[in-house]
Amino acid sequence: MSILKVVWHEQTSDFGQPMPWFGSWLVGDGETEGDWFHSGRGAAETEHEPPDEAVGVRLRFWPSEGLDPEYIDLPLPDNGVIETISLDYDHPGPYSRLDLSQQ
Repeated sequence: MSILKVVWHEQTSDFGQPMPWFGSWLVGDGETEGDWFHSGRGAAETEHEPPDEAVGVRLRFWPSEGLDPEYIDLPLPDNGVIETISLDYDHPGPYSRLDLSQQ
């Protein structure tokens, strides 16, 4: 993949403000977080050149500012596009380090 396009749809946080977003690369075996590539408040489309070692992305968002962010881990998409509005945040991605054995 030469370019990753992310559509950061405008979503509203619990405080009625545009949702804060942060994107970083997952590298190696997908368990290591690499450099970050985006920080903003949604309602944007950005393009990024993945580093050679990138295998996925971690997208963090803050529905309740002041609390820890939620996040989703995703592999790099085949079509080169991620749309934040269509992601399933209730299920871990293939690179998630969440321990689901206790659920």
